[in-house]
Amino acid sequence: MKREGRILSTLVAAGLFLGLTSTAHAILFDDQSSLTQPATELVMPFDASDNKSSFLLVSNPDAVSFDAAQVSTHWIFWGTNCRELADVSICLTLNDTIVVDPRNITSVGPDNEPLGPTVNLDGEKGIVTVTAYETDQDCHPFNRTGSFLKESAIVGTFTMADTEAGYSFGNDAFGLFLNDAGTAVRLPDGSDVDRFVLQGLNPESVDASLVVLTHLVETSTIVTPSSSNSRFFASFYDNLEVNTSLPDVQVGCPVFRPIVGGTTALIPDFVTVASSGVLSLVPTPGLDDSNYLFGIIGQAVGTFGASSRVKVDLCDPLISGCTI
Repeated sequence: MKREGRILSTLVAAGLFLGLTSTAHAILFDDQSSLTQPATELVMPFDASDNKSSFLLVSNPDAVSFDAAQVSTHWIFWGTNCRELADVSICLTLNDTIVVDPRNITSVGPDNEPLGPTVNLDGEKGIVTVTAYETDQDCHPFNRTGSFLKESAIVGTFTMADTEAGYSFGNDAFGLFLNDAGTAVRLPDGSDVDRFVLQGLNPESVDASLVVLTHLVETSTIVTPSSSNSRFFASFYDNLEVNTSLPDVQVGCPVFRPIVGGTTALIPDFVTVASSGVLSLVPTPGLDDSNYLFGIIGQAVGTFGASSRVKVDLCDPLISGCTI
């Protein structure tokens, strides 16, 4: 039986034996993060460096505040050194949508009117966190209305393009939910993860590739990138399940690295990988319940680009002794 099957069988059997069917349910239906359901906080990458362009789209499908049909969203743009590059508030009325260009960032009021100065992040790249808060009839920013986080509020997507090479790719935002008390955004439990996996095409067949990684950490209220590096044992499993060891990967603040080509490539020039497969990242030491790895991979063949988010292989307590 494959490893994943053992994990699920063990959890289901334990749940049936103890009468706790919710244990298996929690594994099958993750209640800690989502790419599709409205969340409290969204995490997305952006790139406004040379020949790069990004657009960030966030919508409020059904969230209201107190007696107002709107929420206030707090956008923080974080650079590759974890520095806050921009900080704005954008009002999203019920069923409203905003598209943000990192080269033209401004706060937005309830009537879609720009408020305050415009920030241009030309030359910068990193990640953006977007957090939803309760607001009032005038849609004031969160710090003027009590800073009450709003559960199940916003969804998002992003698009990143290389305008010189002529390709682009996009994906859904990483959505995060609140703790049981409703007072802070929580991450999925990093201690449950045996390894993180990125699916990739044959590196020799793609014209361009990009991996964005960052170490996320919980604070007293929201999730942010961490300047503290986490170490990952890296390897590549090809389509014949042959494992090729790669140099360790250190991830703290947002990093942008190609799969192959150049001094920062995840697969160095002296290593040959000639098939599609999965890039495996094993945290060493393991993460805890307030740390997690955010990652996306984008690849292009000609003008056709595609991306996916990092997947996880959960710990098997029968093999590694980890606790789920």
